[in-house]
Order: sequence, then structure tokens, then C-alpha cells
Amino acid sequence: MEKMPFVLGGNLQGGELVVTFPYDRTRSQGMTREHTPTPDDHVFRWLAFSYASTHRLMTDANRRVCHTEDFAKEDGTINGASWHTAAGSMNDFSYLHTNCFELSMYVGCDKFPHESELPEEWENNRESLLVFMEQVHRGIKGVVRDLQGRGIANAIISVEGIGHDIRTGKLLESDSLHSQSQCLSRPPALNLTIDCESSRQSMLMLKKKQLSEPKQFCT
Repeated sequence: MEKMPFVLGGNLQGGELVVTFPYDRTRSQGMTREHTPTPDDHVFRWLAFSYASTHRLMTDANRRVCHTEDFAKEDGTINGASWHTAAGSMNDFSYLHTNCFELSMYVGCDKFPHESELPEEWENNRESLLVFMEQVHRGIKGVVRDLQGRGIANAIISVEGIGHDIRTGKLLESDSLHSQSQCLSRPPALNLTIDCESSRQSMLMLKKKQLSEPKQFCT
């Protein structure tokens, strides 16, 4: 994860029809269920809905309930800790220690489907997988360089109003080292602060549609 700074991830599981998103561990000690959102809760909710809403069954109000909970009433998504607390999940680790937003997709009621059912399960999830992967292009992306055009790795990027920073990674392009960053987001405009080796840049107002080309942030 340090060498390849992923920004979006999903792990596929079975036994239920729902998409869960961080945090997976409750904030209050001793609580087995408690809504525990991240600072990027609005982004996680959108990512989860992008998968669930394009799945053949997750949001179908007429489908059978897998066990006891009808997640279709919740648009096929739920905060992980609201369902059941899980300490040390990969979703929580990825969010807290990397740039990656990771979710869990429970793609079918049967945890161990028979081989004959796999083609149907693939069709149930095919469009959802494609739509989910497309979400990696949301938000902003760019390259952080110094005055000499050299990439600056580990520059801290902060978004105003969101208490969760990300860091630039390394990208090898044409034998020259650049520093690339990507920030998943939903708002049409973001106030960013970029800290390059303790040299704090003033706030930049960046519109997503204007960031189709890499931008030089730090000078």
C-alpha cells in the first residue's frame, strides 16, 4: 500500500446482500452496534450506493431477505459499526493508515454458492463492479512538484472541513520521479491546503472539472 498508493478498494464477501463502509469498529467501548462515521462519510455513502444501486438484487424491495435484516430498506448500504462492530478491519486500517477508501461488498445470501450458480452471481454483480471501479475518477488528481520540476513525495494534502489528510505518492514516468495525489470527493469545489516539507501553501479553490490536466501545487 505504501509503494502503490491505491485510492479505492473493495473486498467481496458472501452471506448477505449489503455494502458496508467504515468505520467498522464502534467508538464507544462495549457497544456492539453504534453509528460510527468517518470524516469522509458522505463519500463512503456515495461509493456504497454506487455499487448497491446497480446490483441486480441489493435494492430490490421485493427480494427475499437473506437472514433477519432487510438492508434493501437502507438502499442496500450500512455503516459497518451500525451493523456489528469489528475491530481491526481492513476497511478501517486502509482509511486510517493509507489513502485508500475501502468498502466491503456482501454479494449474495449464500456464503458458499454452488458452482452452477456462479454465472448468475456474476451477472448480479457485473455492472456494480464496473460502476464501482469508475468511481476512482471522481474527485481531484494532480502532480505536486517543486520549482525544479521534481516530485515531492509525502506532501500532506488537507481538505477544508474534513479531518482526514492524505499524502502524495510516487509515480515513475519517463525515467523521472513525480509525486502524484488523488483525493476522492463529491463537492463541486474544494478548499485545499498542501504542505510541502513544512512550507504551507495558501488555500486553493479547485473545481473538479478544471483538473483534467496535472497541476503544479508547491513552489
